[in-house]
Amino acid sequence: MNPALLQLPAAFGLAGATGLNATLPLLIVSLLARLGLIHLAPPYDALGSDIAFYGLLVLAVIEFTVDKVPALDSIGHAVMLPVAAAAGAILFASQTGAVSSVNPGLAVLVSVLAGGGTAATVHVTRAAIRPVANMGLLGPPLSLLEDASSAVLSFASALIPILVPFLLLLLALGAMLLWERRRNVRPSTTGAR
Repeated sequence: MNPALLQLPAAFGLAGATGLNATLPLLIVSLLARLGLIHLAPPYDALGSDIAFYGLLVLAVIEFTVDKVPALDSIGHAVMLPVAAAAGAILFASQTGAVSSVNPGLAVLVSVLAGGGTAATVHVTRAAIRPVANMGLLGPPLSLLEDASSAVLSFASALIPILVPFLLLLLALGAMLLWERRRNVRPSTTGAR
């Protein structure tokens, strides 16, 4: 299989993962680069530096903590939207940077639109659902599920990108099943009143 064909699933997988958790995918890519499991072309190789790794570690801990507190998570989502979009664009570009026959300006534009757009769409959807989940005291468990999904998607995107379309399909099916279950449970509770 042509390795260039795996760049697109990896790019979209990492961009989508940043929509679920803006800093965790960057931290995972930084860790994998530091361990020598992936190679990042310049300027993205800066993600493997000490300052990037430890800075991302601090930011990931802060984001993880704020996202578990229902009163703070909506504020955190608003603050993290531009970060998620930028992280999605950076990680998208880092995966598609091997294409050398594309004008660099066009590559940046595509990365911003595709990577940033993917991350922002996932992030906005997540932020819209969270207040409803918080009313049912499901915010923290949902946040843990988002973090786990982001980590699995990030590792798969970086190490086994051929799995990304299947993981995205599973995530979409899981979300649809939860939505259907929620819709089916809802009428029975309102009819009992």
